[in-house]
Amino acid sequence: MTLAFALQGALLLGAAGSPVPAPADTVVQLSGVEVTDQRAREDPALRRSPGFARTYHVTASYGRLAMTSDLLAGGVGVHVRQFGGLGSFSAVSIRGSASSQVAFYLDGIPLNQAQYLYHRGMCFTALGGHEEHAVNDFGRSIAICPDYPGPYHLRGKLYATDLGRYREAIADFDRLLAMQPVAEGYQLRGYAKLNLGRGREAIPDLLEANRLEQDTYTDYLLAWAGAVAPDDELFYRSMQAVLSADPDSYRPYFLENDDFARFRHQPRFHQIVGA
Repeated sequence: MTLAFALQGALLLGAAGSPVPAPADTVVQLSGVEVTDQRAREDPALRRSPGFARTYHVTASYGRLAMTSDLLAGGVGVHVRQFGGLGSFSAVSIRGSASSQVAFYLDGIPLNQAQYLYHRGMCFTALGGHEEHAVNDFGRSIAICPDYPGPYHLRGKLYATDLGRYREAIADFDRLLAMQPVAEGYQLRGYAKLNLGRGREAIPDLLEANRLEQDTYTDYLLAWAGAVAPDDELFYRSMQAVLSADPDSYRPYFLENDDFARFRHQPRFHQIVGA
């Protein structure tokens, strides 16, 4: 790009320092200035729209564990509040607005509605006795925004722990874990498989859950999986870990759970359980 400046009718300084008018047709040609750079990338449609607009390019984020809220936080005048860890609910404010005034659309579909349904489902869950209403809201949220992990997580948890719908729970945890490795997702998928008698299939899930986040309840489920699989060494190793961490809470389960009955006559069982 070349910039040229024409100076006409300018005042020139004479030898004595006094200004004298320049001839009317005088043109002073300045040397060109060439600027070479990559043109800023932007959506032409945004340039035609009134008001302030910003394009976010996600190419640089490929292969990185980043959420939409992480990208938006880099915008001028955009403030993002995140309520929890990775994947948790986030609220966006633009130039001081309330988050409720910010609308999100995907192919013309308002995503805010998906958030409202998701959080209403959480409220139904917390109230208790409204599990089916919660499941319905999570399902409607998924229908609007199928690539958000939260509804799969909480609906799967309801299916597994409250409603006994273990196959549906496994399907939800499959979707969740394909998007985000969550310790509880692996734990509860293993739990659902155990309740379907699939102890050997549950073991890899429970081991991965413990790798991500060590938990005594996961160790108990591993003991259960070892009893069902069967894998006696896994049963005893996990039983030892559980009773070393919390003997008062878990000892009754080992003494009463029918899946552990075949071990109760063995000296090693009594040595660990202490009864």
